[in-house]
Amino acid sequence: MQDFYCVVTFHITQHALIFEKLMKSKSIDIKLMPVPRQVSSSCGTAAKIPCEFELDILGWCEENDVQIDSFHKIVDKKGSSWFSKHINK
Repeated sequence: MQDFYCVVTFHITQHALIFEKLMKSKSIDIKLMPVPRQVSSSCGTAAKIPCEFELDILGWCEENDVQIDSFHKIVDKKGSSWFSKHINK
């Protein structure tokens, strides 16, 4: 089973805090978190956000001059460990 979530990364922590404030003003569910291992970033803070709002979020950031590094879709491979693969045979 594969699941996914989306994160936005930033160049500096201050940008993450500004982004969080903007998303809350738009009633978007957001959670600041450490940057996932699958992603590289200048800053150690990422924002977990609903994937379905990607275009809206990118537009709002541009309109409000909120700087982001990039937008990432992270695939979470549940049950992909060696043990899970062999137990399900």
